[in-house]
Parts: sequence; structure tokens; C-alpha cells
Amino acid sequence: MQVFRLGRRLYDLALGLVPFLRDPLTFRMVALETTTECTRNCPYCPPHSSMRIPRLRMAPELYRRVLDSLAAHGYTEKIFFNIYGEPLTDERLEEWLGLARARLPGAKLIVFTNGDLLTVKRFLSLKKAGMDVLSISQHSATLPAPTAAALRALERDYPKLADFWVVNYYRQYNVWWENVGLLNNKGGLADVNRVPYLHCCDVESAAVDCLGNVLLCNNDCTSSYVFGNVGEKDLYEIWNAPAFLAARRKIMGGKWIFEICRRCMARSGATVAVPPGKAARLPRAFHDMRRVLDAMKRGRTEKDRR
Repeated sequence: MQVFRLGRRLYDLALGLVPFLRDPLTFRMVALETTTECTRNCPYCPPHSSMRIPRLRMAPELYRRVLDSLAAHGYTEKIFFNIYGEPLTDERLEEWLGLARARLPGAKLIVFTNGDLLTVKRFLSLKKAGMDVLSISQHSATLPAPTAAALRALERDYPKLADFWVVNYYRQYNVWWENVGLLNNKGGLADVNRVPYLHCCDVESAAVDCLGNVLLCNNDCTSSYVFGNVGEKDLYEIWNAPAFLAARRKIMGGKWIFEICRRCMARSGATVAVPPGKAARLPRAFHDMRRVLDAMKRGRTEKDRR
């Protein structure tokens, strides 16, 4: 993990020297929120710790539409099967991994889990279905005994299949010298103090919530910045739309055009009040998307006239 954080810092610095490394037209990862259900309520996850997100699942037709779009474009990068949920609560996961593997043989399928529901049998089932790697998020001082026992058994009995890694979020959240930027304050909704990166890399990934909304990034836990819905338009059509493309270019250039960006890239922790009320997923915490995009559009129009 120390090597990973050092690598991320070096990459962050390199982006300032060679900004052409970034391509706003391409996404290298896509996160699909198959379910919002989770077994935990970690303090750095506002949907579960302070907002009580409803239990929702992505509709199969939305999932298939995403796969159709990715397959049509020969997608070979990473696919994650969560944003703010625990994918092992979803009994459809094996079936959906199999669909993704059949349609996207070159993609890397990564399942993130807190490990609460992990067993040797479930791991082997996920691998058989097409999973490449299991990423276990550690949210307590030590891994729960059943989780640790399952991982030891996998390494002992199935060494050639034991493709997993453990990310110690507990240490990063609770030990000050570990908290160097990997954690995110979710646009100011989570009380996480850190040393943020100089450049935002989250807009390089596509994020589709359980309702099919394509978000600005996976840190928009309240789906406040929605650029389209995969139930209505093709994923790539949404990704390449002029407004979304222009927004990503601005952010990649270091311009924090939205409130969520300015909060996200700050050192302070929770700076946004939890929004009241109920919504299909969660009530919006930010409301400046349309105003910012309209201003950008007016600016381009005025420039063209000149």
C-alpha cells in the first residue's frame, strides 16, 4: 500500500508536467452500482453512515444496455461492480459476472467487498463466473476472523486462484500519517481530513448508479451531477456529449467548476450539511450543475461570435 500511495503521488505530480497524458474522450474504468445494500455504515461513506440510502438494485435491462455499449466499442479496461453498496449481498453477481465475461472477454472484472459475506465457496463461485480480482476493504483494526480465515484457506488450498488484495481503509482513516489523500470526503459530506491530490483523476472513470444515471464521478454519492441515463441513451453517447466532455476537460485542466469539486479537493472534512428529505436514491446535496454548464455554453457562444 505504501508503494501504491507513492506511485499515486508521483503520477499526480507528473500530470502537472505532462498534461497530455490525459484523454477526456476515454474512460479506463467503469463502476456499476449493482446494489446499494451494504452490511456496514462506515463514517467515510455518507450514504450509509448519515443518509441511510434506500436498498435498491440495478435493473437487469440497464446492466445489459451498459454491456451492449461497452461491447460495441471493444472495451478492454476495468469494470467495478459497486459504488456505494456491498456487491456480495447481490445473489445475481455471478450471473452478471458471467454476462460481462462473455460480452467483454478482454475486460478486467474487479469485485470490491468489505469481506463480511466472503467465504471460500463464494470466492470460488465468483472466480468461476469470470471475476479477475477480489479487492477486500478493511474497515476495522483487524480483518474479521471469518474473513481472515477464508483468505488463509484460499492461499493454502487454491494458490493459483487466490487473486485478491486487501486495502486497509481503517488505518488510513484512523492513523494520521497514513491519511495522505487516498480517502475522499465525497464533496464535503464525509468528515475526512487529508492531503488532497493536485489533480482529479476520478473524472477519468465512468460511474453508473443503480438507477442508470451516469454521474460526474463516483464521489458524487447523491447523484447531484447526472449527465444522462443508460436507460435512455447509449453510455458512450452520454460520455461524449459536448457538455460532459467540456466539463471533464475543465476539471482535468485543474478548474474546479462545480461545488462538489471545490469541496472534494479541499483539505477539510465535512463541510456540506446532509440534505433533508427523501428521493428515489438520495436527495441531492449540490444544485449548481445546470448553472455552471449554462455559463460555460454562453462563454463558448460569445467566443465564437468574436
